[in-house]
Amino acid sequence: MEHEVKGPGTYVQKVRRDTQRYLEDLLAENEKLRRLSAVCEDQAAALRHAATRSEEVTRTLREELRNEQEQHATLRSRLDEIEGENRTFSERYVQVEQQNTDLANLYVASYRLHGTLDRGDVLEAIKEIIINLLGCEELAVFETHPEASELRLAAWFGIDTETYSSLPIGPGLIGGVAESGEAFHAETSDDTGRTPLDEHLTACIPLKVDDQVTGAIAIFRLLPQKEHGLGALDHEMLDLLSAQAGIALYSTTLHARSKAENGVIGLNDG
Repeated sequence: MEHEVKGPGTYVQKVRRDTQRYLEDLLAENEKLRRLSAVCEDQAAALRHAATRSEEVTRTLREELRNEQEQHATLRSRLDEIEGENRTFSERYVQVEQQNTDLANLYVASYRLHGTLDRGDVLEAIKEIIINLLGCEELAVFETHPEASELRLAAWFGIDTETYSSLPIGPGLIGGVAESGEAFHAETSDDTGRTPLDEHLTACIPLKVDDQVTGAIAIFRLLPQKEHGLGALDHEMLDLLSAQAGIALYSTTLHARSKAENGVIGLNDG
């Protein structure tokens, strides 16, 4: 049996072979690592590109979102403006409708006063205007009686007729209106000289023919729906009554006098 001869040379060769194999293995592993590193670099570059692209897309989306938000804000602002304009138009329409109604009421009131020459119908029209359009169910219509220097009750609603059957011209708020020809309004006028007869008086207006006072209308407590007092239309209605009711009553007096005179003439002629 042969024995392998081992010596320093043999050992060195073995070490060299092992070292060579180790170096080869190391180079192979290094090559693998290099290829893996290249792959990683490629993947990293792809990821960086994707990240860059993602950032660009994100910026684009953010910009689009910002533009959309700005457009939405602009549209919202414009919509608010349109809604405001619509509210303004609606309010204006309601105001115009109310003005038309007010004008119609004034026209109807004027027509009622001048649509008849019957004294009773005119007095009834005055009461209905005050009750239905002014909202008052306590009123008195007076006419002057120059010979006695007093106001005499011509029509009424909701008051004591005995108390107000006749009032002197001058004393008290009602008598003062008949004397001065100036209207009284509890909201704005001086109530100096108020008497028990003027209790709850809301307004008092003179009846005039030209500049001559021929009577007065006294308006006392208002209905609950007028708890805040008389409005602008109410004052216009009072002005209309002051200017037109006296003329309407005066016209009925002239008409009645004319009929009486014509009747007398007719009898004399016969």
